[in-house]
Amino acid sequence: MLKSFHDTLHKMPREILILFICALAAIIGIVDYITSFDVSISLFYLAPILLAAWYIDRTAGVVLSFTCAIIWFVTSAITLPSRGIPMWVLIWDAAILLGFFLVSAVLLANLQRSLGRERKLARTDYLTGILNSRAFHEQANIEIARAKRSQKPFTIAYFDLVNFKEIYNRFGQAEAEKVLRFIGRELSRFLRVTDVIGRMGGEEFIILFSETDQQNAYSVIARLYSLLTAEIHKKKWPIMISMGVLTCNETAIELDKVLNEIDKMMYGAKRSGKSQITYRVMEKE
Repeated sequence: MLKSFHDTLHKMPREILILFICALAAIIGIVDYITSFDVSISLFYLAPILLAAWYIDRTAGVVLSFTCAIIWFVTSAITLPSRGIPMWVLIWDAAILLGFFLVSAVLLANLQRSLGRERKLARTDYLTGILNSRAFHEQANIEIARAKRSQKPFTIAYFDLVNFKEIYNRFGQAEAEKVLRFIGRELSRFLRVTDVIGRMGGEEFIILFSETDQQNAYSVIARLYSLLTAEIHKKKWPIMISMGVLTCNETAIELDKVLNEIDKMMYGAKRSGKSQITYRVMEKE
């Protein structure tokens, strides 16, 4: 049940989420006024504050902390004569409550940010900034399942930087890492947001082009290959690119089988001449 609630809030548009949280704070304020039971009900203001800090951002949590503290103070001040409480006591209590709200909101927002950073690092290749092997497998499975439902083809390109060890031997590790970062940056810049880009380890990279048939794949791969090789020659790096490109018109297929086929194609390209592209189409059976 909690997971369902969490997922619902995550998927909710930001504007609707803000309205929901504000409405919750207003409802708590009304209940606070009706019950006149400020000691216990004041803690319930934490609910909208923590929701804002976790699901929106720290600023939202801080703003709502001030808002809830003001609501609590106003509802308490309205009933002040019947309670016999001095105004300075309410002001002092409101200040303490505000401090408690702010600390809670900031701590939770920082925790959420830290967890988000950890989740991103767990899915991202530390050097290139693109998906690591595990995250690519997860995202690729999602895209293949979507292709199966829509019956639209997809294409996977798998390539290796041939003679990459020469970079280490001649220029050192710093230059080798510079090459890998360059590849990751150029792939991210050149390709669509919907394309899935990953580093499979070492000097091997993989791309899944969603809803891309053979003709479109040839076009985009040719441009990408020309871009990368031109920059490699310009920088005088002693490496080449061997690439296998597999277009799957057969969408009812497992990712492992696709990766096995594309792996063979890539290494076949290396054996055939190192700097070349091997294309293949997997038709429906």
